[in-house]
Amino acid sequence: MNLNIDTTGWPAWAAAIEPFVEKWGIVLLSCVGVWILAALVRRLVLFTGKRLVSKDKEFEGSTWDLAASVSRVFALILLSPIPLGLAGYDWEKIVEARGPGAFAAGAILVIAVIFANGVARSLRRFGQKAHRRAGADDTLFAFAASMFKYIIFAIAIVFALTQLGFPTASLAALLGAAGLAIGLALQDTLKAVAAGIMLAIFRPFRMGDWVTLAGIEGEVVDITPFLTQLKQVDNKIVTVTNDKAWGEPLINYTRLTRRRLDLYFDISYDDNMDTALEIVREVANANPRILSKEDTWVGIHALSTSSVVIRLRAYVPTPDFVDVRSEVTKGIKEAFDAAGITIPFPHQVNVAYRPKARPDAPSPPPQDHD
Repeated sequence: MNLNIDTTGWPAWAAAIEPFVEKWGIVLLSCVGVWILAALVRRLVLFTGKRLVSKDKEFEGSTWDLAASVSRVFALILLSPIPLGLAGYDWEKIVEARGPGAFAAGAILVIAVIFANGVARSLRRFGQKAHRRAGADDTLFAFAASMFKYIIFAIAIVFALTQLGFPTASLAALLGAAGLAIGLALQDTLKAVAAGIMLAIFRPFRMGDWVTLAGIEGEVVDITPFLTQLKQVDNKIVTVTNDKAWGEPLINYTRLTRRRLDLYFDISYDDNMDTALEIVREVANANPRILSKEDTWVGIHALSTSSVVIRLRAYVPTPDFVDVRSEVTKGIKEAFDAAGITIPFPHQVNVAYRPKARPDAPSPPPQDHD
């Protein structure tokens, strides 16, 4: 393409570089246009995928999300002859020489994406079915699903590069050097992968457990080689890297089948302590979900500044912990009210201070009234 710009009257140096600037300026604009078109293709695929994927499923990392990225790569490959031709290259020969390999590489990547996601979904579903039917631990299946997906992606990338003409020996050396450089640059990421493997082997928590992990409380919903995801009580998803999950203190609330309930109640110093203790014990043991009622313990915990503190210890099924805690607390409050036992609470008294007038103070001057 030649714009036939009239350079008459231009300085000699400007006229000399004008064809170069014109040519490569057009090439640069064409590259920008190709990139914009490829981005539009990706957005179109994302728009279609978000309309077809159910809203209750996570879209990021889904097949449609990966297909959008692959479609952008294909668009860049298909539109690349435009800037190449404007730059003066014989793009027909380039397409003849590299086209089949590029198409094969793209096909390998597409097949790998579909196959890897299919394998990952199948493993997760198998783990969920095994968990429902036989009580099997589905944590290892979730971890293996993510691991297999990444391995398939890595193998597909190697095969795609060989289709593009990279020699196998040189590619192996290049990948080895790149792996060393990436390993040094991403030490924290590799640490997370190593921690993920340790979590999969020793399994201090499983899918569905309610834990406090790195200071964050929630239900474990996913475990990958890099990350662990928690769903909090308000339905927020929190992602924690596996190195923090492995290296910091972990509290697993649901690992055991029963959990101890600890409740504290304040009564007035004027109330009968024995009566209050008996009420707390009766209300707690009356709840059908209290386990081992002979192990229920009630006693005086402390004598505070304004109340006597009573402590209740009882065992409940782990899944029912929150409900039983609420029911017992409500029942004891109602029983205290019925028995006339008071629960002290702080009172605030405001006293207005008015200084007394001194006897020798002068009287205020009389005021004139019209």
